[in-house]
Amino acid sequence: MNEWGPLLYGDPCRACGFEWSMSTGDAVSLVANMPPSLTGLLEGRSGGERHPDLAWSAAGYVCHVGDNLRIWAERLIGVIEGASPVVRGYDENELADARNYESIPLPAALWSLTRSTGDWLLAVQRSTRPDIRLVHPERGELTLADVVSANAHDAHHHRWDIERIVDVSGH
Repeated sequence: MNEWGPLLYGDPCRACGFEWSMSTGDAVSLVANMPPSLTGLLEGRSGGERHPDLAWSAAGYVCHVGDNLRIWAERLIGVIEGASPVVRGYDENELADARNYESIPLPAALWSLTRSTGDWLLAVQRSTRPDIRLVHPERGELTLADVVSANAHDAHHHRWDIERIVDVSGH
């Protein structure tokens, strides 16, 4: 297992409690369940709710989870199709600004998350070769299991952020 995530966030994650030792199958299931989980968590809300310690609104975090899954799906498909395994990092805040997360309505953000999750699941399913490796500038060499684990942590961590937003905003 790549140690980037556990070293940076702790094992379990000091903030959200994510267990890095989770099986790949359980991590895939966690991600697969993210659209209905966030839809239920945000039912009856506008998506504009905020937490004073967090950068984005609830809908903004939904957008970020979807964007992150789509980006990693594209990376996996690229490597499967013969592209270089070297991937570049991206600045999530610049992407949020470019997409103007704060203007995306919650139903649209949830729709996009559902589509991104489906694409991510297909990319993971197609990544059956045992030699699949990606090389990330900050994270180093990543196996499919490492990618799945890191993506599951991102989704779980931001679900926790959204829970914090919901708790602060009440109902």
